[in-house]
Amino acid sequence: MTVSAPSVPTPEEKVGLAKWFPLFVLLAAQFSTMADNTGLSISTDALIALHGATMPDIQMANAMYPLIAGAGMIAGGLIGLIIGWKRQMVIGAGMLALSSFGAAFAPNMEVLNFGARVGAGLGACLLIPAVLANVAGIYKGKDQAIAFSAIAALVGLASAITPLLFGFILDIASFRVAFTGLGVYCLLVMLGSMKLPELESAKFTGKLDTVGIALAGIGLLCFVTGLLKISDWGLVAPLTDLTVFGLSPAIPTVLLGAAILKGLMVWERRFEENGGTPLLPSSYVKNPQVVVGLVLCATIFLLFGATGFINVSYMQLVAGMSALASGMALCSFALGMMIGSLGAPAKLSNWTCQRVCQLGFVIAAAGTALMFLGFTAEGITAWQYVSLTIFGTGAGLLASQASIVVTSALSERDAQQSGGIQATSRNVGQAFGVAILGSVMLFSLTGAIKSNVAEHEALSSETKQVIAEQPSLPFVSNDMAYILMGDLIVDKEEQHIVIQVMAESRLQSVHYALFTLIGLMLGGLVLCSRLPQKSLMKS
Repeated sequence: MTVSAPSVPTPEEKVGLAKWFPLFVLLAAQFSTMADNTGLSISTDALIALHGATMPDIQMANAMYPLIAGAGMIAGGLIGLIIGWKRQMVIGAGMLALSSFGAAFAPNMEVLNFGARVGAGLGACLLIPAVLANVAGIYKGKDQAIAFSAIAALVGLASAITPLLFGFILDIASFRVAFTGLGVYCLLVMLGSMKLPELESAKFTGKLDTVGIALAGIGLLCFVTGLLKISDWGLVAPLTDLTVFGLSPAIPTVLLGAAILKGLMVWERRFEENGGTPLLPSSYVKNPQVVVGLVLCATIFLLFGATGFINVSYMQLVAGMSALASGMALCSFALGMMIGSLGAPAKLSNWTCQRVCQLGFVIAAAGTALMFLGFTAEGITAWQYVSLTIFGTGAGLLASQASIVVTSALSERDAQQSGGIQATSRNVGQAFGVAILGSVMLFSLTGAIKSNVAEHEALSSETKQVIAEQPSLPFVSNDMAYILMGDLIVDKEEQHIVIQVMAESRLQSVHYALFTLIGLMLGGLVLCSRLPQKSLMKS
Protein backbone atom coordinates (compact mmCIF):
# COMPACT_ATOMS: atom_id res chain seq x y z
CA MET A 1 0.00 0.00 0.00
CA THR A 2 1.28 3.45 -0.86
CA VAL A 3 -0.06 6.43 1.05
CA SER A 4 1.00 9.94 0.14
CA ALA A 5 2.01 12.32 2.92
CA PRO A 6 -0.99 14.30 4.18
CA SER A 7 -0.95 17.95 3.28
CA VAL A 8 -3.09 21.03 3.52
CA PRO A 9 -3.32 23.63 0.77
CA THR A 10 -1.77 27.00 1.67
CA PRO A 11 -2.90 29.64 -0.82
CA GLU A 12 -1.14 32.26 1.27
CA GLU A 13 1.31 32.01 4.12
CA LYS A 14 -0.38 32.37 7.51
CA VAL A 15 1.27 34.24 10.35
CA GLY A 16 0.75 34.81 14.05
CA LEU A 17 -2.21 33.19 15.78
CA ALA A 18 -3.72 31.93 12.51
CA LYS A 19 -0.51 30.00 11.86
CA TRP A 20 0.07 28.57 15.33
CA PHE A 21 -3.50 28.06 16.60
CA PRO A 22 -3.56 24.45 15.29
CA LEU A 23 -0.38 23.72 17.25
CA PHE A 24 -1.97 25.03 20.46
CA VAL A 25 -4.89 22.63 19.88
CA LEU A 26 -2.54 19.71 19.21
CA LEU A 27 -0.49 20.48 22.33
CA ALA A 28 -3.68 20.64 24.38
CA ALA A 29 -4.77 17.27 22.96
CA GLN A 30 -1.42 15.66 23.77
CA PHE A 31 -1.63 16.99 27.32
CA SER A 32 -5.12 15.53 27.79
CA THR A 33 -3.91 11.99 27.04
CA MET A 34 -1.19 12.30 29.67
CA ALA A 35 -3.35 14.04 32.28
CA ASP A 36 -5.90 11.23 32.37
CA ASN A 37 -3.35 8.49 33.02
CA THR A 38 -1.26 10.49 35.51
CA GLY A 39 -4.30 11.76 37.40
CA LEU A 40 -5.54 8.24 37.98
CA SER A 41 -2.11 7.03 39.08
CA ILE A 42 -2.05 9.30 42.16
CA SER A 43 -5.71 8.77 43.11
CA THR A 44 -5.23 5.72 45.36
CA ASP A 45 -6.54 7.34 48.55
CA ALA A 46 -9.30 9.15 46.68
CA LEU A 47 -10.65 5.93 45.13
CA ILE A 48 -10.54 4.10 48.45
CA ALA A 49 -12.51 6.92 50.08
CA LEU A 50 -14.99 7.28 47.21
CA HIS A 51 -15.65 3.67 46.22
CA GLY A 52 -14.05 1.57 48.95
CA ALA A 53 -11.63 0.37 46.28
CA THR A 54 -9.26 -2.49 47.03
CA MET A 55 -5.66 -2.50 45.84
CA PRO A 56 -6.46 -5.05 43.08
CA ASP A 57 -9.21 -2.65 41.91
CA ILE A 58 -6.71 0.21 41.77
CA GLN A 59 -4.13 -2.03 40.10
CA MET A 60 -6.70 -2.83 37.38
CA ALA A 61 -7.56 0.87 36.97
CA ASN A 62 -3.90 1.76 36.46
CA ALA A 63 -3.35 -1.04 33.93
CA MET A 64 -6.55 -0.74 31.90
CA TYR A 65 -5.81 2.59 30.17
CA PRO A 66 -2.34 1.70 28.81
CA LEU A 67 -3.53 -1.82 27.95
CA ILE A 68 -6.45 -0.66 25.80
CA ALA A 69 -4.44 2.22 24.33
CA GLY A 70 -1.60 -0.14 23.48
CA ALA A 71 -3.85 -2.74 21.88
CA GLY A 72 -5.54 -0.15 19.68
CA MET A 73 -2.74 2.32 18.93
CA ILE A 74 -1.67 0.76 15.62
CA ALA A 75 -5.28 0.52 14.49
CA GLY A 76 -5.67 4.19 15.39
CA GLY A 77 -2.93 5.01 12.91
CA LEU A 78 -4.79 3.20 10.15
CA ILE A 79 -8.28 4.49 10.97
CA GLY A 80 -7.13 8.07 10.43
CA LEU A 81 -6.27 7.23 6.83
CA ILE A 82 -9.86 6.11 6.31
CA ILE A 83 -11.97 8.68 8.18
CA GLY A 84 -9.55 11.64 8.11
CA TRP A 85 -7.25 12.98 10.84
CA LYS A 86 -9.41 15.95 11.79
CA ARG A 87 -12.46 13.76 12.35
CA GLN A 88 -10.36 11.29 14.33
CA MET A 89 -9.13 14.15 16.55
CA VAL A 90 -12.71 15.20 17.27
CA ILE A 91 -13.85 11.64 18.02
CA GLY A 92 -10.82 10.86 20.18
CA ALA A 93 -11.15 14.04 22.26
CA GLY A 94 -14.89 13.44 22.62
CA MET A 95 -14.29 9.90 23.87
CA LEU A 96 -11.75 11.17 26.41
CA ALA A 97 -14.28 13.77 27.60
CA LEU A 98 -17.03 11.15 28.05
CA SER A 99 -14.59 8.81 29.79
CA SER A 100 -13.49 11.55 32.19
CA PHE A 101 -17.09 12.35 33.09
CA GLY A 102 -17.72 8.60 33.39
CA ALA A 103 -14.79 8.25 35.81
CA ALA A 104 -15.99 11.24 37.83
CA PHE A 105 -19.53 9.91 38.28
CA ALA A 106 -18.97 6.14 38.15
CA PRO A 107 -21.07 4.48 40.90
CA ASN A 108 -18.43 1.84 41.63
CA MET A 109 -15.00 0.55 40.61
CA GLU A 110 -16.40 -1.95 38.11
CA VAL A 111 -18.01 0.81 36.05
CA LEU A 112 -14.89 2.97 36.39
CA ASN A 113 -12.50 0.19 35.31
CA PHE A 114 -14.46 -1.52 32.56
CA GLY A 115 -16.36 1.53 31.34
CA ALA A 116 -14.49 4.78 31.90
CA ARG A 117 -10.94 3.37 31.77
CA VAL A 118 -11.63 1.33 28.64
CA GLY A 119 -13.19 4.39 26.99
CA ALA A 120 -10.18 6.52 27.93
CA GLY A 121 -7.82 3.97 26.38
CA LEU A 122 -9.86 3.91 23.16
CA GLY A 123 -9.90 7.71 23.05
CA ALA A 124 -6.12 7.84 23.48
CA CYS A 125 -5.45 5.31 20.71
CA LEU A 126 -7.39 7.60 18.34
CA LEU A 127 -6.08 10.92 19.61
CA ILE A 128 -2.32 10.28 19.87
CA PRO A 129 -1.76 9.15 16.22
CA ALA A 130 -4.02 11.98 15.04
CA VAL A 131 -1.92 14.58 16.88
CA LEU A 132 1.28 13.41 15.18
CA ALA A 133 -0.37 13.12 11.76
CA ASN A 134 -1.79 16.65 12.01
CA VAL A 135 1.60 18.07 12.96
CA ALA A 136 3.12 16.39 9.90
CA GLY A 137 0.29 17.54 7.63
CA ILE A 138 -0.28 21.12 8.75
CA TYR A 139 3.34 22.25 9.18
CA LYS A 140 6.23 21.92 6.77
CA GLY A 141 9.98 22.53 6.87
CA LYS A 142 11.24 24.57 9.80
CA ASP A 143 7.70 25.05 11.15
CA GLN A 144 7.26 21.28 11.35
CA ALA A 145 10.53 20.94 13.26
CA ILE A 146 9.32 23.61 15.69
CA ALA A 147 5.97 21.85 16.11
CA PHE A 148 7.49 18.43 16.79
CA SER A 149 9.95 19.97 19.24
CA ALA A 150 7.05 21.61 21.04
CA ILE A 151 5.26 18.24 21.30
CA ALA A 152 8.42 16.60 22.69
CA ALA A 153 8.96 19.43 25.18
CA LEU A 154 5.34 19.18 26.33
CA VAL A 155 5.71 15.46 27.04
CA GLY A 156 8.66 16.13 29.33
CA LEU A 157 7.01 19.10 30.99
CA ALA A 158 3.67 17.35 31.45
CA SER A 159 5.30 14.35 33.13
CA ALA A 160 6.41 16.73 35.90
CA ILE A 161 3.40 19.09 36.00
CA THR A 162 0.42 16.71 35.82
CA PRO A 163 1.14 14.87 39.12
CA LEU A 164 1.37 18.22 40.89
CA LEU A 165 -1.74 19.64 39.23
CA PHE A 166 -3.91 16.62 39.91
CA GLY A 167 -2.46 16.20 43.38
CA PHE A 168 -3.42 19.78 44.23
CA ILE A 169 -7.00 19.35 42.95
CA LEU A 170 -7.44 15.98 44.68
CA ASP A 171 -6.26 17.45 47.99
CA ILE A 172 -8.34 20.63 47.99
CA ALA A 173 -11.43 19.20 46.25
CA SER A 174 -12.12 15.58 45.26
CA PHE A 175 -11.70 12.88 42.64
CA ARG A 176 -15.04 13.82 41.08
CA VAL A 177 -14.02 17.48 40.75
CA ALA A 178 -10.63 16.57 39.25
CA PHE A 179 -12.06 14.31 36.54
CA THR A 180 -15.04 16.56 35.86
CA GLY A 181 -12.54 19.34 35.21
CA LEU A 182 -10.59 17.04 32.91
CA GLY A 183 -13.82 16.22 31.06
CA VAL A 184 -14.52 19.93 30.48
CA TYR A 185 -10.93 20.39 29.31
CA CYS A 186 -11.30 17.52 26.80
CA LEU A 187 -14.55 19.03 25.50
CA LEU A 188 -12.65 22.26 24.80
CA VAL A 189 -10.00 20.21 22.96
CA MET A 190 -12.78 18.61 20.90
CA LEU A 191 -14.22 22.03 19.99
CA GLY A 192 -10.74 23.29 19.10
CA SER A 193 -10.17 20.21 16.92
CA MET A 194 -13.20 21.17 14.85
CA LYS A 195 -11.30 24.31 13.80
CA LEU A 196 -8.31 22.38 12.44
CA PRO A 197 -7.82 22.41 8.65
CA GLU A 198 -8.81 19.37 6.62
CA LEU A 199 -5.80 17.37 5.45
CA GLU A 200 -5.61 15.90 1.98
CA SER A 201 -4.20 12.41 1.60
CA ALA A 202 -4.34 9.51 -0.81
CA LYS A 203 -7.38 7.31 -0.33
CA PHE A 204 -6.76 4.27 1.82
CA THR A 205 -6.91 1.27 -0.51
CA GLY A 206 -5.68 -1.50 1.79
CA LYS A 207 -7.72 -3.95 3.83
CA LEU A 208 -8.14 -2.95 7.47
CA ASP A 209 -6.98 -5.78 9.72
CA THR A 210 -10.15 -6.05 11.83
CA VAL A 211 -9.42 -9.66 12.83
CA GLY A 212 -5.91 -8.67 13.95
CA ILE A 213 -7.29 -5.76 15.96
CA ALA A 214 -9.74 -8.09 17.73
CA LEU A 215 -7.12 -10.79 18.40
CA ALA A 216 -4.63 -8.24 19.76
CA GLY A 217 -7.21 -6.66 22.07
CA ILE A 218 -8.67 -9.93 23.39
CA GLY A 219 -5.26 -11.61 23.74
CA LEU A 220 -3.68 -8.74 25.64
CA LEU A 221 -6.77 -8.27 27.81
CA CYS A 222 -6.78 -11.97 28.82
CA PHE A 223 -3.03 -12.08 29.41
CA VAL A 224 -2.84 -8.95 31.58
CA THR A 225 -6.15 -9.60 33.39
CA GLY A 226 -4.88 -13.03 34.43
CA LEU A 227 -1.77 -11.42 35.92
CA LEU A 228 -3.78 -8.67 37.60
CA LYS A 229 -6.20 -11.14 39.21
CA ILE A 230 -3.59 -13.41 40.83
CA SER A 231 -4.00 -11.61 44.17
CA ASP A 232 -7.81 -11.96 43.94
CA TRP A 233 -8.18 -15.40 42.36
CA GLY A 234 -5.02 -17.07 43.67
CA LEU A 235 -1.99 -18.40 41.81
CA VAL A 236 -2.84 -22.13 41.74
CA ALA A 237 -5.18 -22.83 44.67
CA PRO A 238 -8.41 -20.82 44.18
CA LEU A 239 -9.25 -18.05 46.64
CA THR A 240 -12.83 -17.71 45.35
CA ASP A 241 -15.62 -19.95 44.07
CA LEU A 242 -14.56 -19.11 40.50
CA THR A 243 -12.40 -22.04 39.34
CA VAL A 244 -11.16 -23.79 36.20
CA PHE A 245 -11.01 -27.56 36.76
CA GLY A 246 -10.66 -26.89 40.47
CA LEU A 247 -7.79 -24.43 40.00
CA SER A 248 -7.52 -20.65 40.15
CA PRO A 249 -8.51 -19.15 36.78
CA ALA A 250 -5.53 -16.74 36.84
CA ILE A 251 -2.93 -18.90 35.08
CA PRO A 252 -5.47 -20.42 32.59
CA THR A 253 -6.50 -16.86 31.65
CA VAL A 254 -2.84 -15.90 31.10
CA LEU A 255 -2.31 -19.05 28.97
CA LEU A 256 -5.45 -18.30 26.95
CA GLY A 257 -4.18 -14.79 26.26
CA ALA A 258 -0.78 -16.15 25.21
CA ALA A 259 -2.45 -18.64 22.84
CA ILE A 260 -4.55 -15.88 21.26
CA LEU A 261 -1.46 -13.69 20.79
CA LYS A 262 0.33 -16.65 19.17
CA GLY A 263 -2.66 -17.00 16.85
CA LEU A 264 -2.34 -13.27 16.11
CA MET A 265 1.20 -13.79 14.79
CA VAL A 266 0.03 -16.57 12.47
CA TRP A 267 -2.90 -14.47 11.25
CA GLU A 268 -0.72 -11.40 10.63
CA ARG A 269 1.65 -13.37 8.41
CA ARG A 270 -1.16 -14.80 6.30
CA PHE A 271 -3.03 -11.48 6.13
CA GLU A 272 0.06 -9.70 4.77
CA GLU A 273 0.73 -12.47 2.25
CA ASN A 274 -2.81 -11.95 0.92
CA GLY A 275 -2.22 -8.23 0.34
CA GLY A 276 -3.67 -6.81 3.56
CA THR A 277 -2.21 -4.08 5.76
CA PRO A 278 -1.19 -5.94 8.93
CA LEU A 279 -0.85 -4.56 12.43
CA LEU A 280 2.63 -6.12 12.63
CA PRO A 281 4.39 -6.01 9.23
CA SER A 282 6.87 -8.80 8.55
CA SER A 283 9.62 -6.19 8.10
CA TYR A 284 9.34 -5.58 11.84
CA VAL A 285 8.79 -9.11 13.09
CA LYS A 286 11.63 -10.64 11.07
CA ASN A 287 14.15 -7.94 11.98
CA PRO A 288 15.95 -8.92 15.23
CA GLN A 289 17.11 -5.36 15.96
CA VAL A 290 13.58 -4.00 15.59
CA VAL A 291 12.23 -6.67 17.94
CA VAL A 292 14.92 -5.88 20.51
CA GLY A 293 14.19 -2.16 20.18
CA LEU A 294 10.46 -2.70 20.74
CA VAL A 295 11.19 -4.85 23.80
CA LEU A 296 13.43 -2.03 25.06
CA CYS A 297 10.59 0.49 24.54
CA ALA A 298 8.25 -1.78 26.51
CA THR A 299 10.82 -2.29 29.28
CA ILE A 300 11.19 1.44 29.92
CA PHE A 301 7.47 1.87 30.50
CA LEU A 302 7.30 -1.40 32.44
CA LEU A 303 9.71 0.22 34.90
CA PHE A 304 7.63 3.41 34.92
CA GLY A 305 4.30 1.64 35.48
CA ALA A 306 5.66 -0.70 38.16
CA THR A 307 7.40 1.94 40.27
CA GLY A 308 4.50 4.36 39.95
CA PHE A 309 2.02 1.82 41.29
CA ILE A 310 4.25 0.51 44.09
CA ASN A 311 5.51 3.90 45.27
CA VAL A 312 2.23 5.80 45.14
CA SER A 313 0.38 2.97 46.90
CA TYR A 314 2.93 2.91 49.72
CA MET A 315 3.20 6.69 50.00
CA GLN A 316 -0.55 7.25 50.29
CA LEU A 317 -1.63 4.18 52.28
CA VAL A 318 1.35 3.63 54.58
CA ALA A 319 3.09 7.00 54.81
CA GLY A 320 -0.21 8.90 54.74
CA MET A 321 1.10 11.32 52.10
CA SER A 322 -1.33 13.56 50.24
CA ALA A 323 -1.90 13.30 46.50
CA LEU A 324 0.17 16.46 45.97
CA ALA A 325 3.07 15.13 48.07
CA SER A 326 3.12 11.81 46.23
CA GLY A 327 2.92 13.70 42.94
CA MET A 328 6.00 15.67 43.98
CA ALA A 329 7.82 12.39 44.63
CA LEU A 330 6.99 11.22 41.10
CA CYS A 331 8.58 14.45 39.86
CA SER A 332 11.89 13.03 41.12
CA PHE A 333 11.50 10.21 38.61
CA ALA A 334 10.57 12.69 35.85
CA LEU A 335 13.65 14.79 36.68
CA GLY A 336 15.85 11.72 36.39
CA MET A 337 14.24 10.79 33.07
CA MET A 338 15.05 14.22 31.66
CA ILE A 339 18.65 14.04 32.94
CA GLY A 340 19.19 10.64 31.34
CA SER A 341 17.41 11.22 28.04
CA LEU A 342 18.98 14.65 27.43
CA GLY A 343 22.37 13.77 28.89
CA ALA A 344 22.97 10.76 26.64
CA PRO A 345 23.15 12.63 23.31
CA ALA A 346 24.93 15.57 24.95
CA LYS A 347 27.66 13.67 26.82
CA LEU A 348 27.65 10.07 25.56
CA SER A 349 27.28 10.46 21.80
CA ASN A 350 30.51 8.52 21.18
CA TRP A 351 29.36 5.55 23.26
CA THR A 352 27.91 2.50 21.57
CA CYS A 353 24.18 1.90 21.90
CA GLN A 354 24.92 -1.31 23.77
CA ARG A 355 27.14 0.47 26.30
CA VAL A 356 24.64 3.29 26.93
CA CYS A 357 21.84 0.78 27.59
CA GLN A 358 24.05 -1.32 29.84
CA LEU A 359 24.81 1.81 31.86
CA GLY A 360 21.09 2.62 31.94
CA PHE A 361 20.14 -0.77 33.36
CA VAL A 362 22.95 -0.64 35.93
CA ILE A 363 21.94 2.86 37.12
CA ALA A 364 18.26 1.87 37.24
CA ALA A 365 19.17 -1.25 39.26
CA ALA A 366 21.23 0.91 41.64
CA GLY A 367 18.25 3.24 42.08
CA THR A 368 16.04 0.24 42.84
CA ALA A 369 18.56 -1.03 45.41
CA LEU A 370 18.45 2.37 47.14
CA MET A 371 14.65 2.07 47.35
CA PHE A 372 15.19 -0.56 50.03
CA LEU A 373 16.43 2.34 52.19
CA GLY A 374 13.51 4.52 51.06
CA PHE A 375 10.77 2.27 52.49
CA THR A 376 10.17 1.62 56.20
CA ALA A 377 7.39 -0.27 57.95
CA GLU A 378 5.69 3.05 58.79
CA GLY A 379 6.43 5.18 55.72
CA ILE A 380 9.27 6.46 53.57
CA THR A 381 12.59 8.27 54.05
CA ALA A 382 14.47 10.90 52.05
CA TRP A 383 16.25 8.05 50.26
CA GLN A 384 13.04 7.49 48.34
CA TYR A 385 13.46 10.75 46.44
CA VAL A 386 17.13 10.06 45.77
CA SER A 387 16.40 6.54 44.57
CA LEU A 388 13.60 7.66 42.25
CA THR A 389 15.85 10.29 40.68
CA ILE A 390 18.64 7.76 40.09
CA PHE A 391 16.15 5.18 38.85
CA GLY A 392 14.67 7.74 36.44
CA THR A 393 18.13 8.65 35.14
CA GLY A 394 18.73 5.02 34.18
CA ALA A 395 15.33 4.84 32.50
CA GLY A 396 16.12 8.08 30.65
CA LEU A 397 19.35 6.61 29.26
CA LEU A 398 17.36 3.65 27.96
CA ALA A 399 14.73 5.97 26.50
CA SER A 400 17.42 7.89 24.60
CA GLN A 401 18.26 4.72 22.64
CA ALA A 402 15.02 2.74 22.29
CA SER A 403 13.40 4.55 19.35
CA ILE A 404 16.71 4.93 17.48
CA VAL A 405 17.30 1.18 17.77
CA VAL A 406 13.99 0.59 15.98
CA THR A 407 14.16 3.26 13.29
CA SER A 408 17.84 2.73 12.40
CA ALA A 409 17.08 -0.87 11.45
CA LEU A 410 14.25 0.02 9.04
CA SER A 411 13.90 1.64 5.66
CA GLU A 412 12.84 5.29 5.67
CA ARG A 413 9.24 4.37 4.78
CA ASP A 414 8.96 1.65 7.45
CA ALA A 415 10.68 3.88 10.02
CA GLN A 416 8.05 6.58 9.48
CA GLN A 417 5.30 4.02 10.09
CA SER A 418 6.89 2.53 13.23
CA GLY A 419 5.56 5.20 15.61
CA GLY A 420 2.28 3.40 16.23
CA ILE A 421 3.99 0.11 17.03
CA GLN A 422 6.47 1.85 19.33
CA ALA A 423 3.58 3.55 21.14
CA THR A 424 1.87 0.17 21.44
CA SER A 425 4.96 -1.43 22.97
CA ARG A 426 5.24 1.40 25.51
CA ASN A 427 1.62 1.19 26.62
CA VAL A 428 1.62 -2.60 26.80
CA GLY A 429 4.88 -2.47 28.76
CA GLN A 430 3.32 -0.07 31.28
CA ALA A 431 0.31 -2.38 31.70
CA PHE A 432 2.63 -5.37 32.19
CA GLY A 433 4.65 -3.46 34.79
CA VAL A 434 1.57 -2.68 36.87
CA ALA A 435 0.31 -6.25 36.45
CA ILE A 436 3.53 -8.16 37.19
CA LEU A 437 5.07 -6.10 39.99
CA GLY A 438 1.69 -5.26 41.51
CA SER A 439 0.72 -8.91 41.61
CA VAL A 440 4.04 -9.88 43.23
CA MET A 441 3.50 -7.25 45.92
CA LEU A 442 -0.18 -7.99 46.59
CA PHE A 443 -0.04 -11.79 46.30
CA SER A 444 3.04 -12.18 48.48
CA LEU A 445 1.46 -10.03 51.21
CA THR A 446 -1.05 -12.66 52.34
CA GLY A 447 1.62 -15.34 52.61
CA ALA A 448 3.97 -13.01 54.50
CA ILE A 449 1.28 -12.03 57.03
CA LYS A 450 0.21 -15.62 57.65
CA SER A 451 3.80 -16.82 58.01
CA ASN A 452 4.80 -13.99 60.36
CA VAL A 453 1.67 -14.39 62.49
CA ALA A 454 2.20 -18.16 62.76
CA GLU A 455 5.77 -17.62 64.00
CA HIS A 456 4.93 -14.87 66.51
CA GLU A 457 5.25 -16.23 70.06
CA ALA A 458 3.06 -13.56 71.71
CA LEU A 459 -0.08 -14.53 69.75
CA SER A 460 -2.56 -17.16 70.87
CA SER A 461 -3.34 -20.23 68.80
CA GLU A 462 -6.89 -18.92 68.30
CA THR A 463 -5.63 -15.70 66.69
CA LYS A 464 -3.18 -17.62 64.54
CA GLN A 465 -6.02 -19.89 63.39
CA VAL A 466 -8.25 -16.91 62.51
CA ILE A 467 -5.54 -15.33 60.36
CA ALA A 468 -4.65 -18.68 58.74
CA GLU A 469 -8.26 -19.20 57.69
CA GLN A 470 -8.47 -15.89 55.77
CA PRO A 471 -8.33 -16.59 52.00
CA SER A 472 -6.50 -13.30 51.38
CA LEU A 473 -5.42 -10.27 53.38
CA PRO A 474 -5.48 -6.83 51.74
CA PHE A 475 -2.78 -4.18 51.34
CA VAL A 476 -4.31 -1.45 53.53
CA SER A 477 -3.27 1.37 55.85
CA ASN A 478 -2.88 0.80 59.59
CA ASP A 479 -6.20 2.55 60.28
CA MET A 480 -8.02 0.30 57.84
CA ALA A 481 -6.21 -2.73 59.27
CA TYR A 482 -7.49 -1.87 62.77
CA ILE A 483 -11.06 -1.91 61.45
CA LEU A 484 -10.45 -5.24 59.73
CA MET A 485 -8.80 -6.86 62.76
CA GLY A 486 -11.51 -5.48 65.06
CA ASP A 487 -13.98 -7.73 63.25
CA LEU A 488 -11.71 -10.80 63.46
CA ILE A 489 -9.85 -10.62 66.81
CA VAL A 490 -11.39 -9.86 70.21
CA ASP A 491 -8.26 -9.27 72.30
CA LYS A 492 -7.07 -5.64 71.92
CA GLU A 493 -3.44 -6.44 72.69
CA GLU A 494 -3.37 -9.15 70.04
CA GLN A 495 -5.04 -6.80 67.56
CA HIS A 496 -2.15 -4.38 68.09
CA ILE A 497 0.43 -7.13 67.57
CA VAL A 498 -1.22 -8.31 64.34
CA ILE A 499 -1.28 -4.72 63.04
CA GLN A 500 2.47 -4.51 63.64
CA VAL A 501 2.96 -7.82 61.85
CA MET A 502 0.89 -6.54 58.90
CA ALA A 503 3.05 -3.40 58.73
CA GLU A 504 6.23 -5.48 58.64
CA SER A 505 4.68 -7.80 56.07
CA ARG A 506 3.71 -4.85 53.84
CA LEU A 507 7.34 -3.82 53.79
CA GLN A 508 8.38 -7.41 53.10
CA SER A 509 5.99 -7.65 50.13
CA VAL A 510 7.40 -4.42 48.66
CA HIS A 511 10.89 -5.88 49.02
CA TYR A 512 9.76 -8.93 47.03
CA ALA A 513 8.52 -6.60 44.29
CA LEU A 514 11.83 -4.69 44.28
CA PHE A 515 13.80 -7.94 44.04
CA THR A 516 11.62 -8.88 41.05
CA LEU A 517 12.30 -5.48 39.49
CA ILE A 518 16.06 -5.94 39.90
CA GLY A 519 15.72 -9.38 38.31
CA LEU A 520 13.95 -7.86 35.31
CA MET A 521 16.78 -5.35 34.91
CA LEU A 522 19.37 -8.14 35.02
CA GLY A 523 17.36 -9.68 32.20
CA GLY A 524 17.64 -6.31 30.46
CA LEU A 525 21.43 -6.58 30.64
CA VAL A 526 21.15 -9.88 28.78
CA LEU A 527 18.97 -8.11 26.21
CA CYS A 528 21.78 -5.56 25.69
CA SER A 529 23.96 -8.25 24.12
CA ARG A 530 21.73 -8.04 21.04
CA LEU A 531 21.92 -4.24 20.69
CA PRO A 532 24.12 -2.50 18.09
CA GLN A 533 27.78 -2.17 19.10
CA LYS A 534 28.07 1.28 17.55
CA SER A 535 26.83 4.76 18.34
CA LEU A 536 23.38 5.59 16.98
CA MET A 537 23.46 9.21 18.19
CA LYS A 538 25.94 10.71 15.74
CA SER A 539 23.67 10.98 12.70
